[in-house]
Amino acid sequence: MTSPSPAPTAPTNAPIPPQFRHFTDFAQAWMLPTISVRLAEANRENTYTWCTRWWAHRPVAVRVAHLHTAFEAMRRSKAGSALSTFLLSHFDPHVTHILDAANGPLHRCTRTHHQSTPSLPFDPVPPGWFGTRPAEPQQGQPPRKFGHYSEFTEQWLLPVTSVKVAANNREGQYTWCRQWWRHQSVAIRFAGLHASFEAAVKAEDKMAMSSLFVRHIDPQMRHVLDAANGPLHRCTPDRHIDSPGMTGKEIPANWFGTPGSTIPIEHLGFGPDFRTLASAEGNDE
Repeated sequence: MTSPSPAPTAPTNAPIPPQFRHFTDFAQAWMLPTISVRLAEANRENTYTWCTRWWAHRPVAVRVAHLHTAFEAMRRSKAGSALSTFLLSHFDPHVTHILDAANGPLHRCTRTHHQSTPSLPFDPVPPGWFGTRPAEPQQGQPPRKFGHYSEFTEQWLLPVTSVKVAANNREGQYTWCRQWWRHQSVAIRFAGLHASFEAAVKAEDKMAMSSLFVRHIDPQMRHVLDAANGPLHRCTPDRHIDSPGMTGKEIPANWFGTPGSTIPIEHLGFGPDFRTLASAEGNDE
């Protein structure tokens, strides 16, 4: 009598199927039941709010979608700290941003009332404002999603950004300028975000897009939108006021050492006393 053949086993390196087929399933079955916080009804500063029609808010839905992708990548990770890292580095920052009752994308809503919140408005960038367009990628390189960071800003970044814009320049509030492209300090940050975005969409790391929000978009936008001290503090969404950069007096000749000197810069005392240190260094030779 022959013994039955053992049942075929799945290869150990077989890919782990996703737990949720769509980010809406992830939200309903895992994300929302995992969030347990105190929701505010009146006092909005440093409190949380929610909207049962979260899916009607594009800035929220896009975060949930990328959070789902990061969740599935976490499940495929073999690191023992994968779940804890996902919660601390992705889940908590996204949820804190989404639920921010004072300035977040749901600041107009409560748990029983939905009110749409528009994304940041903008005036079109004048033709030629940023000079010549960058060269197209060389043959063999994947094409960029957006040819220029102004297109990325108008078509992707601003539509997924929705915050409470303040009428006065108070600490902890946000402001905005429709003519963002007139502010070099803002434009250069958006250029950096565009480069980070293009890298994230091509990355093999499936947590890259979630990290793009948490590690780049959120910190950069907090700086840009800072109504009290940021680069747009003189502007409102309907009024642009030029904000020049810092000025500086002319640097005295040889203030930072004689040009061509071989003395290591860490051995020089910057300022009027640097010559004595330079002389001492020379006498030791």
